[in-house]
Amino acid sequence: MSTYTTEVTTETGSDKSFVNQTPLAAFVKVRLAELEIRQSVFCRRNTFDQGLLSKIQNSQVNSLTIESVLKLAVGLGVPPQHLFKLIDRLDLHDLVLQTYAREFSEVLVTHLEAESHELAQEAQKALSTAFPEVDPPSIRIRRKRTPASATYQKNGDSLLKVGI
Repeated sequence: MSTYTTEVTTETGSDKSFVNQTPLAAFVKVRLAELEIRQSVFCRRNTFDQGLLSKIQNSQVNSLTIESVLKLAVGLGVPPQHLFKLIDRLDLHDLVLQTYAREFSEVLVTHLEAESHELAQEAQKALSTAFPEVDPPSIRIRRKRTPASATYQKNGDSLLKVGI
């Protein structure tokens, strides 16, 4: 895992020391500055723990829960994958994707079936390729029924259906 070195001036202003900064800390500081938002406002808006955000920015913490990564990603307006990569935990990103892959594939295939059977099959194939360890739902073929042509025979005042 790489770190950035940042020059820090002490309160007296005379001594200079160097602090190793994690990629996550550097990114969060830059992103908050881009958004022009203070730490306290960010935490209030996103129900994020202010103490944890402070520790992240000061490179005291680099291990986060999935919940913290997701809240941080939403608040910073970045894909969670970027944050998982910064903390060297892309395995957690893959885990999140796997947990939703089956649900997503069922919703997608169900919606596509109504539009186009061929498109639904292509989507199912793509999902099977992307997530081989997750069984996508099987496509249920719905055949459109064409009304059967019927022959009617007049029987007095009524019509009778003949040979369906």
